[in-house]
Amino acid sequence: MSTIKLSGMVSGMDTDTIIKQLMQVERAPLDKLHQQKQKIAWKRDEYREMNTMLSSIRTLADKLRFSNSFSKQSATSSNSSVVTATASSNASSGSYAIQVNQLASSALVTGSKTSIDSTKSTVTGGGSITITGPNGSVDVDMTSGATTYDSIIKQVNAANIGATLSFDSVNKRFMLSTAATGESATIQVTGTGVAELGFQEMSTPQTGTNASVLVNGQTMILENNAFELNGVRFDLKGVSSSAASITVARDTSSIVSQIKGFVEQYNNLVDKVNEKTKAVPSRSYLPLTDEQKENMSEKQIELWETRAKSGLLYRDDILTDTLSSLRSALVNKVEGLATISNGVKTGIDTLSDIGITFKKFTVGATSELGKLELDEAKLTDAIASNPDGVMKLFTKSSTLDKTDPNYQKEIGIAERLYSTLNTQINKVIKRIGSGSVSDAADSSQMGTQIRDLNSRIDVLKTRMQAVEDRYYKQFTAMELALQKLNSQGSWLASQLG
Repeated sequence: MSTIKLSGMVSGMDTDTIIKQLMQVERAPLDKLHQQKQKIAWKRDEYREMNTMLSSIRTLADKLRFSNSFSKQSATSSNSSVVTATASSNASSGSYAIQVNQLASSALVTGSKTSIDSTKSTVTGGGSITITGPNGSVDVDMTSGATTYDSIIKQVNAANIGATLSFDSVNKRFMLSTAATGESATIQVTGTGVAELGFQEMSTPQTGTNASVLVNGQTMILENNAFELNGVRFDLKGVSSSAASITVARDTSSIVSQIKGFVEQYNNLVDKVNEKTKAVPSRSYLPLTDEQKENMSEKQIELWETRAKSGLLYRDDILTDTLSSLRSALVNKVEGLATISNGVKTGIDTLSDIGITFKKFTVGATSELGKLELDEAKLTDAIASNPDGVMKLFTKSSTLDKTDPNYQKEIGIAERLYSTLNTQINKVIKRIGSGSVSDAADSSQMGTQIRDLNSRIDVLKTRMQAVEDRYYKQFTAMELALQKLNSQGSWLASQLG
């Protein structure tokens, strides 16, 4: 049952304002809990942002774990107007001489010029027509004054016979063509209504032509303008009087690009982790309450909250451990890949062997500490001279159990990175949960904290409501007492009068 409120009816006091001011003092513990909850939600968002970066690097490391990322082949043509080539990952390195003597063509039947202005008009002579394509035939009956040329085109093309009927509106003629090329692509037109479309009765089918190409001096007859050989697809583009050269080799630029991309992403991660963990929190800037926001502009709120969010991950244990673990994975050599004889090293077992090192200390550039730097020329040379060595540096596996202390020493760089990032990402998920709601009360560490705060907030709200009701009861009692006193005073005055 709600409390009866007599707000200043007798005393003339602004009871609501007085109680509101009294409740501000009572609300202080509740505001503090809301601020704690908001900081946890903000911190969760910060962790989620970092986890996105870690997941992005993990995706790149995952690609570098497998040999197919290092075995991509590229094919280049000396004359792309004659032939182009695309190499698959299974392609063999080598070179090819391609001379195109004739391109494959489709079958084409062209009708004579007609007097038709629009395909929406109807036929005048009638009759029937049979069109036979590579995949079958279709019979079309035409009724004078009723059948439109549009309906004939639609019926033929919907039959899926491997031939397409179209109308050349520029020259006002019908044409039939096959999608397939080569001598097996055929078209034949028969029937009493062939003249209606400008065609002639055909006793034999019209055929396409085969392609004729010299591959390394050997003649090949093809029904298509493309063929595959040793994992390489060749697309014929034009006729040539001399051979075009196709060279298939390992795609070193792709490998360089992937490793370069990893170095860039890793350095971005170092910047972001340093930004988050070294920013000192502004303890005087707490999350704003609803009442505080009412007296501020949107710009003021934005500036305040930017300061309030600063330093939420100051000296964070997970993030600092992530950088330390990743650095260890990158700097340690991969066991079993190189040998030293008479002081001469043979093989590749460290990133420095391929031009990737940690930046050295430079006065005035402390923010660069912990970052990688890449000697692209040295990397390119290493890939060109020892591609398998570079591949094994990243992809090497181990027969040891994962719990063995020497397991991490034997596996490749990408394997180490992937394993380390998995561990750190799972740590973050354990702390913040896998959901996307910042203030969700779930089974994660922060979700448990929010659940506890929600319970305490509910208790305080109930207590505050009781306090507010008590204040209103007290002021109502005062109003009633004043009303009674006024009534007694009026009665006494009337008696004395």
